[in-house]
Amino acid sequence: MERKGKRESLWIKLYLVVLFFCGVGIWFCTQPVKRQKISTDVSIETKIVEILVEHNVTQDDILKQYVRERKTVNAKWDEFYKVIKLKPNQNIEFFQEDFRKIARDMKIGLSRLNNIDGSATYRFYSPDRTYSNITVVPVKSLKNGYKK
Repeated sequence: MERKGKRESLWIKLYLVVLFFCGVGIWFCTQPVKRQKISTDVSIETKIVEILVEHNVTQDDILKQYVRERKTVNAKWDEFYKVIKLKPNQNIEFFQEDFRKIARDMKIGLSRLNNIDGSATYRFYSPDRTYSNITVVPVKSLKNGYKK
């Protein structure tokens, strides 16, 4: 009789341990996707908007803007896109130094792509993601029929 009680006690303990690990497994499976670098994308966008405001860029100067949400298994972030019309006295390098300063401060990459239509696209990125794309369009490109 005593052996039967010990055996039942052992099965109950084993059952509780298995139940505990099942609970822990379910908890890990239901956790939301964690954001790596939680606000890097938003911080960059905020700094870019501050630079644009400093240089008197108005809503009328922004030809197009939108946001795309991206995600991987380990991260979720937003990619920001803007197309900005430059004023007649500005060239495509007008924001370049300020953009370089943002990239240095945030420890991310910055590249510039000169487009066929005379505009330039600045891209803020890290090795595995893009945070922001800003296309600056000079007035002469607008006169030559820049397409939105």
